[in-house]
Amino acid sequence: MLPRVRPPAGSLLWRSLRMYQVYGANTEVGKTIFTTLLCKAAKSRQPHEETVFLKPVSTGPDNEADENHLLQFAPDISTKTLFQYDLAVSPHIAAEASTSSIPTDDTLLARITSFANNQASRGTGWLFLETAGGVHSPGPSGTPQADLYTPLRLPVVLVGDSKLGGISQTISAFESLKIRGYDVATVLLFAEDTYQNYAYLTSYFSKHHNIPVFTVPAPPARDVDRATDISVMARYYNLNTTSPGVGSTLAHLISLHAARLARLDSMRTTAATKIWYPFTQQKHLAPADITVIDSAHGDYFHTLSPASPNPTPKANSLLLPTFDASASWWTQGLGHSSPHLALAAASAAGRYGHVMFASAIHEPALALAETLLAGMANPRLTRAFFSDNGSTGTEVAVKMALRAARERYKDWGKGERVGVLGLRGGYHGDTIGAMDCAEPGVFNEKVE
Repeated sequence: MLPRVRPPAGSLLWRSLRMYQVYGANTEVGKTIFTTLLCKAAKSRQPHEETVFLKPVSTGPDNEADENHLLQFAPDISTKTLFQYDLAVSPHIAAEASTSSIPTDDTLLARITSFANNQASRGTGWLFLETAGGVHSPGPSGTPQADLYTPLRLPVVLVGDSKLGGISQTISAFESLKIRGYDVATVLLFAEDTYQNYAYLTSYFSKHHNIPVFTVPAPPARDVDRATDISVMARYYNLNTTSPGVGSTLAHLISLHAARLARLDSMRTTAATKIWYPFTQQKHLAPADITVIDSAHGDYFHTLSPASPNPTPKANSLLLPTFDASASWWTQGLGHSSPHLALAAASAAGRYGHVMFASAIHEPALALAETLLAGMANPRLTRAFFSDNGSTGTEVAVKMALRAARERYKDWGKGERVGVLGLRGGYHGDTIGAMDCAEPGVFNEKVE
């Protein structure tokens, strides 16, 4: 018997726990200040709920650790750091310099999942996961965070850059997240009056992405005297924890969480009445038979659990890793959500969109044709024909074969019925010509 393969970390979603991931457009943009404000405000508005701050990876001396900042200014908030490194450098350098073994990406994701599952079992509450540095800052293994945390599919609170050049930094960070399939819930910025990045970005994200931008006043400059600095920051937090910007942010996050759950819960029933499914006897399809796919990564879908929608205190994530055994009908040999393929597709979409191909050529198509032909190294194969689906490809191949046979055998097929030799039980697609290449059955007998 083959050993059972443990599925990788999957998407994290619970009814009881509102979990958001805090990314920064850059380092030193105020991630921890905003996260502290959100934690304090959540606890103040819902004191019966537990609010938790999670830092997967932290670098620098303990007295400057983000967790200690929370302990200083939000002592009633639960905090946890999974990996702490002494050097105040990028996590991949700090991990290499440490005497501890470097955690793999899977290990880090498993630790996050375990912690979050345990927190969800404690009842309704909040969990804010704060990343390190910027969107592409490396994790301990060297994998950029935007790629490292992709399997978790946590909705994002993006802290924008309020400094000079921050408009470009913030938009670039957003696009890096968007192209990887993240849902950016909101953008947070300091209302800094010199550069006024918040004014431009509020209009930009509203117009182009329908994403709200919320602001709070910029924090005071750090005082060299520690006691004075602590006193000034405590006053800042007391004033802004109840500010309209923070309150509106929390209300928006609550609304998004509820809307996401409601949509996922309704998708099976809605799809059963609005989608005509391929290769399916519609009258036999019940909503419970429909798989709700929230996302996909590697060789797995992340699907909505078929369990009862009623919340259970000790429930794991509502989204389960489900092995894509058919590679989504033989199209995902390289796995789902590859950042390299996503970037390539985005580049092609940005440069070309969809362009007609009849009597036309563009560089990606020509380069691909040349690569395919060179790789086959068959002198008989001199041209590439591109099709957008398997059924059409099958029909084109049959036409090519018929034409080649007539050219080779001259009078072949004249005055007699031409047949196609196929495999019993074979399947080649759902267009008429492709169905004619398979033996009669329930899927093609009505079109024979």
